[in-house]
Amino acid sequence: MPAHTKSDFNDILTSAVPDGATFGFQGLRAVDSITVENIVPLDFLIACDYGLDGPEWDRRLRYFAVERGRNRRIVWTHSSLVEAYEGALGEQIRQYLSQGDAPRYVIPYRSTEFLGKLAEEAEGRLRILANPVEIKTRFDDKIAFRRQAVEAGFDVPPGDVAALGDLGLKHLEEFGPVMIVSERIGSSGNQTHFIDSAEALASKRDQLIEKLGVDAPVIVSTFLSGPAVGTAGLIYDGKPWMSHPSVMFTGIPGCSMHRFDYAGSDYAAYRLVSEESRRKIEEFTLKIGEWIAEAGYRGIYGVDFIVHEDEPYALELNPRVLGTTQLMTELEEIHGSAPTTTFWHLAEFLKPGAALDAHRDLPAELSRPDLSGFQLLIRNTSPSRVRIGHSLEPGIYAIQNGRPEFIRRGYRLSDVQDENEALVTCSPPAKGTIVEPRGAFCKLEGVSSIYEGGEEQISPAAREMIDVFTHRLALSPA
Repeated sequence: MPAHTKSDFNDILTSAVPDGATFGFQGLRAVDSITVENIVPLDFLIACDYGLDGPEWDRRLRYFAVERGRNRRIVWTHSSLVEAYEGALGEQIRQYLSQGDAPRYVIPYRSTEFLGKLAEEAEGRLRILANPVEIKTRFDDKIAFRRQAVEAGFDVPPGDVAALGDLGLKHLEEFGPVMIVSERIGSSGNQTHFIDSAEALASKRDQLIEKLGVDAPVIVSTFLSGPAVGTAGLIYDGKPWMSHPSVMFTGIPGCSMHRFDYAGSDYAAYRLVSEESRRKIEEFTLKIGEWIAEAGYRGIYGVDFIVHEDEPYALELNPRVLGTTQLMTELEEIHGSAPTTTFWHLAEFLKPGAALDAHRDLPAELSRPDLSGFQLLIRNTSPSRVRIGHSLEPGIYAIQNGRPEFIRRGYRLSDVQDENEALVTCSPPAKGTIVEPRGAFCKLEGVSSIYEGGEEQISPAAREMIDVFTHRLALSPA
């Protein structure tokens, strides 16, 4: 690598924008802005959550938070942002982003119709550094992805596409005894359904017909056991590059409401997947990158796999900044000296010109450092609302005598000093906050590996960590 510091590379990006231009981040969680704030200076933040770390964000940024002042946490989704833009908060954001003559650059985890319309009205003063909504929507289609994967010769779980009205016992007999029904559009496993009986099939079919309509197509496929792998790829300068895969956890008690509900990820665990499986996973990730690049897609993307009996099966494409991007970026900062995947994502949209020409080989280095670190989302996995009885301050903790003990302040994974420490982050809610089912209490991050494999997925120590942090919240019915 040429003798350039990360600061030098960051200066290349900021020099590509006009003087006086400012940057902001839009995401579901405020903590995800860490993905970019060490690369470009952030001036504002648009996020759903507002917890105990809210005042810290407020001191540094103009922070537009959907949750602020509500004393209630729901399951924040992309639609939460869309709805917020239609109300008073959206008007505040519109006024803020429309003032002044200097350009404002918004870095979203994914585009929104609101920002796209606002950018059109701003006549160049507001610029969105993300793929257009229509490109994102096109590649969210799981059925189209499955068909293209089959055409390319990659393995997918045995199955078929069927209209909901035609879904019946014949499918369970062909693809069971345990079958998966996947909706055409979905994220975080919430539109993937586990079917293990005729009764479960009938119930789920009726629910989905009411939701989607009798003619809506779904994927029906055989349930395959094994580690789930989420890859990260990058389209830079029209070419796909491989970044860092991780093993994903789903269905973890205390983190997940159902079998396929996303619970967390472990980067070191990917190295336990066989070399041949890793080769196929990476080959397909780059191949799908070629497909989407040809259609104009740019920047970070991901592909999900299940590794069953040492054979990887492709599941879906994630055409956006990923739920693991914040963790991956921080681990890249810790483990390597080259610019991160997020740096190249921003470079793709900012187009700094010839300044990076001498470094076109660096994206090939993205997947080289071996990363080690994990994240776990702790949620309300009861069917009822609960009230927070004890606040968990964000910061660094260790488990001592079966209790989580606060060690020191800290807001980033780099603040963790050893494998026995955990960072509590992701806007922990204040005492008295009501949390809806599946609402997040916090996120735990660490620099070790917690993967155990098999049906248990995570280690006993990790399960204890989930239990003791949840117990410390002193939850009560709301």
